[in-house]
Parts: sequence; C-alpha cells; structure tokens
Amino acid sequence: MSQLIPPETKDLTPAQMEQVFTQVSQFFSMLAEPLRLKILFILCSGEKSVNAVMEQAGSSQANVSRHLTALYRAGILARRKEGVTVYYSIGDEATLGICQGVCARVVEEMKT
Repeated sequence: MSQLIPPETKDLTPAQMEQVFTQVSQFFSMLAEPLRLKILFILCSGEKSVNAVMEQAGSSQANVSRHLTALYRAGILARRKEGVTVYYSIGDEATLGICQGVCARVVEEMKT
C-alpha cells in the first residue's frame, strides 16, 4: 500500500492533506461530465476552433462554449484568439493521460 502513496505528500500535515483531497475531488468533478470528456477527445487530434468542436460534439454553441470555458479555467485547456475566432487545445497533458488511461480501461472492460 505504501507504494501507492505519492512521495510529494509525505511531509504534508493532515490539514494539508485535507486540502489536497478537496482539490482532487474538484478536479475529478470537472471531468465528471460526458460532454467535457468528448471535448477532450475531440481536441486530442489538435487545436480546433469553437465551431469545429461544436460540430464534432453535436451540441449547441452555448453549451460547448460553457464547457470549453470551464475546462480552460481549470487549466485543462489552452486557448488563443485569432480575430473573432477562438481556438482551443489541450493545455494539460497529465489530465489528458488520466482520461486516456480510464477510457482504455473502460473499453477493455466492454470487450469482456
């Protein structure tokens, strides 16, 4: 069990660990939305405009924009503006890795 404990946490107080647990919970709640995961999947192939994400996601611009903004504010996505067009890309490769790992596990479970 001790091998699973991240070394970065070894010197933290119980109060600091409570803060860690709260922030990790908030992080996972950010990802606990199917459309947000779909958006991450869409952006895996590279930067896309809001309109391109909207078309591929099959959702309204207002809904997609709301989720893109939430993911951007959480530091998961990066964005840039060119004229009136806003482009989004993956800003946090670690988050992408977590999502890809979990998706791979679910796919494997579906096959059995």
